Amino acid sequence: MKRLLPLIFLGLLGCGGFGPYIPPTPIPAKDDNCPAACKHLRDLGCPEGAPLPDGTTCEKFCLDTQAAGHALRPSCILTLLSCNPEEMERCQGPREVLDD
Repeated sequence: MKRLLPLIFLGLLGCGGFGPYIPPTPIPAKDDNCPAACKHLRDLGCPEGAPLPDGTTCEKFCLDTQAAGHALRPSCILTLLSCNPEEMERCQGPREVLDD
């Protein structure tokens, strides 16, 4: 059994069992239409185009969220004709399902 301990230790090292967890670096979303999408939401009268309660603008929220790797799909928002929740839902969900 004592001869197996070094092998077990090496196996744990190889599996990352020791050391700090380093989260993956987010990959920024490539859609940079946040300013246009926010303006479009405001033009339609959608509450999503208004600043957040803490004063963060739609543009800043969108850009920061995209930079953190969460695609908000502003290009899809530009195609909306109304603030109707059913219409807005088509801009949500996995990119590979919704993009043509």
